[in-house]
Amino acid sequence: MAWEQLDVTDAHIAYALIGAFTTLFALCSLFIKEQLYIGEATLASVFGVIFGPHCLGWFDPLSWGSGGGTQDYLTQEISRIILIIQIFAVSVELPRKYMKHHFRSIAILLFFGMTASWLVTAGFIYLLFGSYLRFVHTLLISACVTATDPVLAAAIVGKGKFGQRIPGHLRNLISAESGANDGMAFPFVLLSLNLVLHQNEAGLIVKNFICIAVLYEVCFGILLGCVIGFLGRKAIIFSEKHDLIDRESFLVFYVVLSLICTGCGSILGVDDLLVSFAAGAAFSWDGWFAKRTEESNLSNIVDLLLNVTYFLYFGSIVPWADFNNAALGLDWWRLVLLGIAAVLFKRIPVMLALKPVTPDLRSWKEALFAGHFGPIGVGGIFCSILAKSQIEKSLVKRGEDQEVPFEYLPTDKTSDHYFLLNMIWPIVSFLVVISILIHGSSVTVMTLSSSVKKLNLVSKLPKAVIKMPSKADRDTGMSLEKDKVDDLELDELEELNELREGRAPQDGEMVNRTQKAKRPKQTASTLSQIAPDSRGLPRIPEFAYIQGTRVIVEDKSGEILDEFELGQGHEQITGINNADPRVDERNRRRNYKDDEVLNAFHVDDRIVIENKEGERIREYAIHKEASSV
Repeated sequence: MAWEQLDVTDAHIAYALIGAFTTLFALCSLFIKEQLYIGEATLASVFGVIFGPHCLGWFDPLSWGSGGGTQDYLTQEISRIILIIQIFAVSVELPRKYMKHHFRSIAILLFFGMTASWLVTAGFIYLLFGSYLRFVHTLLISACVTATDPVLAAAIVGKGKFGQRIPGHLRNLISAESGANDGMAFPFVLLSLNLVLHQNEAGLIVKNFICIAVLYEVCFGILLGCVIGFLGRKAIIFSEKHDLIDRESFLVFYVVLSLICTGCGSILGVDDLLVSFAAGAAFSWDGWFAKRTEESNLSNIVDLLLNVTYFLYFGSIVPWADFNNAALGLDWWRLVLLGIAAVLFKRIPVMLALKPVTPDLRSWKEALFAGHFGPIGVGGIFCSILAKSQIEKSLVKRGEDQEVPFEYLPTDKTSDHYFLLNMIWPIVSFLVVISILIHGSSVTVMTLSSSVKKLNLVSKLPKAVIKMPSKADRDTGMSLEKDKVDDLELDELEELNELREGRAPQDGEMVNRTQKAKRPKQTASTLSQIAPDSRGLPRIPEFAYIQGTRVIVEDKSGEILDEFELGQGHEQITGINNADPRVDERNRRRNYKDDEVLNAFHVDDRIVIENKEGERIREYAIHKEASSV
């Protein structure tokens, strides 16, 4: 070049493009997310394709390094950092002691759900590519895409406009599952690798799976994560109590703690993703850190920067040329059929089958929703690169001083692992592209078509006897007089004071606001009480979600306080039995049976619920500013 100051490198171009895209996205982010319902992952991937070597050629990570696996290693480590930080953040943002109170639901989804999804996906891969791959090969590819990606799931369960439509208990379930099952994917990957690399050695496979994969990498990894999280929580509480830590360091503490997890986990050879999730759960076990950072958006800022950078990078390395490579058996129609099968059958039938035994899936619609939103993303990319590298290492011939990794890899199609090594990355990356497109557009479709209504509730303590409206008032639709019921907006301290005075807070139900009021009986109240949380504080209802005839009442943490089915033809609500009465003992309703028929009456901005004897057991006021979202 004529002037050496204008000499540029690939890194400089990458910095400029990432910065320019992030700037433009930030300037229009509210419109893009809230009006177009497009997340940063989808848009960044599209721009990565445009900037990448297949279009403009401005951004080509495949040309970085000296070859020989450098690009795979770079992709693997970038994916690792993104996953570690995102998984830790997911577990930190869960309600306090969530894994304890909802262990059964999470365990069912992790053990039975993941196993079924793994086998189903492997079956479809074998059906479409069986002439090129053995079944154990398809098990390995399937293991890479079994986990729900926490990065893409954040677009569904995050704090955006669409996330507000989802009941809190379902958001928490999807978040917890997406965080935990990325770590739990390792046993499936390692078992599949052993089946591929150690054929006809059943004893060695069982030993490696049980002793190494399960006991060491998973169990010891969970223990290590709990220790790191516990020590981190005690350390930051001590520092904050003695004024040793400033606000900035306090906010970024979870990021540096997640790096400790991946560093220690990788050094010890355990599942560092599971270490990160366990550490995050232990770190936020008492909810102390989450409560002090709930007004801060630092985690969202970090996620935005990392996600934009990563998916811009991914869009530029997608192997488009292999998506119709007949020489490898990667015909476009096979990949399309596999993508359709993965979206429709990988999780949906499994979730529907597990719904009756999964307490946090309260309806068939919720099971369908959780089954559909199982995106494949960063975790799939990470596992595929990891699996590919492990097979390559097993085929390497060692020199005297160092490994010569790629010189001796199979180039003959008759070689045992030739097709597996050349097909695993294109298949996984194609499924990631499909997941980004399908799940991204699903947000738009479901947002525009959803009938879910979210209402804010006002906690109130009614008098012992309430004069209900007269028949004339009822017939004319007049509301209760304001002085008949005290509407009090209570925080935890105020409600705790009421408890100390012997007056119990109440839970309640929301019904269709268009229903005409009917006069309940004038009688003394027999009020039921929501059991307090583990700290002894009252659990205050915050939101009611109405979907069709189903009503769910939750507190601000997403814990279900009550749920009902609206009757047809008249104002009646029937209580619903939990799948397991032992689940979440704090939520059990007192003073009436689960199968008792209750009458719900809507009078202006108040909901009154009576039992069949006419005794009022619930009452709530609808916040005037509440509306469907």
